[in-house]
Amino acid sequence: METIKITADSTCDLSTALLEKYNFTICPLYIHLNEEVCDHAGIDEAIYAYFRQTKKTPTTSAASVEDYKNFFAANLPQDGSLIHFNISSELSSTHANAVAAAKAFPNVYVIDSRSLSTGTAISMLRAAQYRDQGMSAPEIVERVKAEINQIQCSFIINSLTYLHRGGRCSGTAKLFAAALHIKPQIIMKDGKMQPGKKFIGNFAMCVKKYVAYTLDTNPEPDLSVCFITHTKMTDPKIVDSIRQQVLARYPFQQVIETVAGGTVTSHCGENTIGILYGLK
Repeated sequence: METIKITADSTCDLSTALLEKYNFTICPLYIHLNEEVCDHAGIDEAIYAYFRQTKKTPTTSAASVEDYKNFFAANLPQDGSLIHFNISSELSSTHANAVAAAKAFPNVYVIDSRSLSTGTAISMLRAAQYRDQGMSAPEIVERVKAEINQIQCSFIINSLTYLHRGGRCSGTAKLFAAALHIKPQIIMKDGKMQPGKKFIGNFAMCVKKYVAYTLDTNPEPDLSVCFITHTKMTDPKIVDSIRQQVLARYPFQQVIETVAGGTVTSHCGENTIGILYGLK
């Protein structure tokens, strides 16, 4: 049977344990904290420290074409194929760079996830399932691309501070949200991050409203897995509360908690959390 390697950029936010379980390999993006550093597990604490010291949010940049050529050369199985997943092409030039690099290799397939974070990971898990069922690389790519829009990917953000510092929302919007205790939902739609519903109240209450609203508006989930993905949480009990709320509604086979990596952390800051799952 053909050896098929599945890889992704570091925005997929999978833990080391999950990467090892499914034999996934990661190509890091770059987080700029005064000097260029690669996105890696644990970088979130460095990002928070940088923000506290400078009052600036880090910037991020894509892996270059040359980075990808080296990455594909190192990970393409001999006499096999490689399937690589990227954060949505609407959010980063990473996908375009990977596509350009893949032209130098005969059996490298690059997929635009049209998502981010563990929304991308859901497509990766589907690909791993199809691989284990014996599908060929072209068959897997065709199947995954057909299902690419069948993913619910959203987050709720406690504070607009990071978005404001990064130039992604106005000072007026930030002050308005803080004064009225508004916690905005960010959704992935058409490959882009877009504003969703606004919830009013304390963060724990708004998270419960967000989860209920998300499950109501995105019914018929694929019950194989639901991710709870978050940045640093002031109140860790919120994660357990979400898990209970999700399982009370749907019998997911797995509810997996993951910590968001450098990209989500840089843009959204602490106390950002989301539920992400596939749709039938």
